[in-house]
Amino acid sequence: MFEFEGRQIPNELHEIVDPKRTILLVWDMQNDQAGGSFNKDGLIRNAPPLIDAAAKAGLKTIYTRQTPFLWKDEAATWIRRAMRDQKVDHPSQLKPRRLHGSFGWNLMEPFRPGPDDVVIDKRRPSMFIGNEFETIMHNRGATTVVMIGCTTDGGVEMTVRDGHNRGHLMVVVRDCVGTYTEEGHNAALRRIERFADVVDSKELIAIWRR
Repeated sequence: MFEFEGRQIPNELHEIVDPKRTILLVWDMQNDQAGGSFNKDGLIRNAPPLIDAAAKAGLKTIYTRQTPFLWKDEAATWIRRAMRDQKVDHPSQLKPRRLHGSFGWNLMEPFRPGPDDVVIDKRRPSMFIGNEFETIMHNRGATTVVMIGCTTDGGVEMTVRDGHNRGHLMVVVRDCVGTYTEEGHNAALRRIERFADVVDSKELIAIWRR
């Protein structure tokens, strides 16, 4: 811990992820995102022990489910981008989006929130837009967000950048995040390292089990 201008600045990992200041964010571990990740088996193997260690250490765990607007309610910029990506000539030709309650929308096994966990259905690929996440952080006096989930090069990266710019300490668990390709995953982690601590789950488990 650094002493600086009358403040204490966390420096070592055990200081940054102190349970008194930390929230665990389980990001979009849904069937059609985590289920399509190149490292799906690794997520299923590595993330549950981390979630369990966080709970036993007293962290608040927040699960998210990406729940997009229907196209008829979406912003023009998102519609135009989707048309480009899907190579269609009119919005009416866009593929239907993920529906609330569908198989793809549901959390992948074995990720099931506990009775004390919070579940947030969100519209955008950043945790800092359009939901009560920062209010929960404020209520708990949290300044650190530990992120696991999918996708590394989508919502994980966007949330890390936004959190950093808002003054939060961001931590990404290398072996508990994933995306559709290994190349995209590794490239995103290199970018994320500019804004967050990127660590292995065993490091956090060891700290929280103390």
